[in-house]
Amino acid sequence: MGGVIRLELTKSGKRREVPLNEESYAELVGLGPQESGRVFEYESVRKAYEKAVRSAKLDDVNFHTLRHTFASWAIMRGVSLKELQELLGHGSLTMTMRYAHLAPERLR
Repeated sequence: MGGVIRLELTKSGKRREVPLNEESYAELVGLGPQESGRVFEYESVRKAYEKAVRSAKLDDVNFHTLRHTFASWAIMRGVSLKELQELLGHGSLTMTMRYAHLAPERLR
């Protein structure tokens, strides 16, 4: 069984919890807190992600690439739009639909 990560500062200003699968949860727990009490050295996950993208020299990849990929894969695995809305923390299904693109081969 996995766990959850609690997001204290979100774009909507609402605190929320995001479920993690077993592997992700184990990796985060294995990192342990730093002296600051945080798991990551950066205050922002986005800054850590952007540093990793630069280090890996990836082109045409940004922070929202993660959200779009997650949403598309979730829909392709049978997650409902309402469930995806909750997972992404969206206030409306309209916003969720912007993220829920299907791969062309899935539509075939």
